[in-house]
Amino acid sequence: MESAAVEFSHVSKRFRLGESHDSLRDLLSSGLARLAGRKPKTKSHLWALRDVDFSVPRGEAVGIIGPNGAGKSTALKLLAGILRPDEGQVAIRGRLAALIEVGAGFHGDLTGRENVFLNGAILGMPRADIRSKLDDIVSFAGIERFLDTPVKRYSSGMYARLGFSIAAHVDPEILLVDEVLSVGDAVFRLRCLDRMHTLVRQGTTLVFVTHNLEQMQSTCPRAIVLEQGRTAFAGPAREAVGFYMTAMSRAYADRPTDMQGQPDGQSGNAELVDLSFVRSDGVETAWALGTESIRVRVRFRLRRPMARLVVECNMRASVSDNLLSLNSGRDALTFDMPAGVHTVTLRLDRLPVCSGQYLWNVRMWDADTGTTVLDSPFRFPLVIDDEGRATGILCVDHEWETGDGESVVPTYAAASRDTIAPAPTNADHESMPIL
Repeated sequence: MESAAVEFSHVSKRFRLGESHDSLRDLLSSGLARLAGRKPKTKSHLWALRDVDFSVPRGEAVGIIGPNGAGKSTALKLLAGILRPDEGQVAIRGRLAALIEVGAGFHGDLTGRENVFLNGAILGMPRADIRSKLDDIVSFAGIERFLDTPVKRYSSGMYARLGFSIAAHVDPEILLVDEVLSVGDAVFRLRCLDRMHTLVRQGTTLVFVTHNLEQMQSTCPRAIVLEQGRTAFAGPAREAVGFYMTAMSRAYADRPTDMQGQPDGQSGNAELVDLSFVRSDGVETAWALGTESIRVRVRFRLRRPMARLVVECNMRASVSDNLLSLNSGRDALTFDMPAGVHTVTLRLDRLPVCSGQYLWNVRMWDADTGTTVLDSPFRFPLVIDDEGRATGILCVDHEWETGDGESVVPTYAAASRDTIAPAPTNADHESMPIL
């Protein structure tokens, strides 16, 4: 059996917290502090990774996801050789290119052209090969006008474009990519993803660390979920995303509500207690597949009776884009409710939008007086997963037709007409911290 291109064998890495004397200046200042009678701060250690074990076969793309502080970047730096493990072994079998930090490996006083040759040489490429690829690297990065300008004058976006372009054009056998792609503009990010797809098709092994679950699913068939330095899940990318989002949803659902008594969540005669999202299986969540039904549950308190209460739920992708506004009054429905705590639930068969985070709010009116009694901020997030099917805003059912008139229904569309299987769960798994 051929050996894996990347191998993490029971790897652990710890960092020391507290004072660290990395220079003569630090050592002298610490000595003076001791002479003055000040005790140094107690040192402790943090395990960034603990007994992490995985391997990546040659030519495979694997994503690494997890909340902030889970150990993703530490794992990538161990793979790149920037750090050494305290326990276990890391094996890299093949020529490696890594894009971990913006401008990593660049010399600020050298020009873009000089840094291309410097980085290529560091990666082991002959000068003639670098020269033959120079035009492609510069064209992909879009820095033709600034090629002979020192890179210390580049913007962070130009740094990212040039760094990725070098890493992706030096024929790497193994490519490591961190969240650095978020620095570039939208068009460049799409070009980077296309380039990564091309490299994987050509046999390059890819390890992709990202918070963008849509990008990860479209690029990597398999993923690893890290939590608090340990491997929480490893398997198909879609199941990994489901596991991660389910754990994150439990943490969100268990949060203490902060709406009660807040001026932005109440208005005189009404107070919003909570807005939550409930899956078809009755589980409160902060994420859902776009093809499954979801209930929006609004809990509120009325300080006086209202015979004709109008409830409206709104969903936005950003501050300015109102994608959905459902108003009971426009549906010829009002609620006759006494003073006290009540619940109104809005049921949606599906949310045909593309992957991303959407923010919700609630508004209420007294139809008899025409006055607004509640207008909450857009502070309730719901993450939609379209399973990597589309980009844009809407994700609608559709069919393709061949020249002879034969219709072909996409696989996901056929599946969505049946019962959608719930995301993988683990009842014994502790809640992840929120990103």
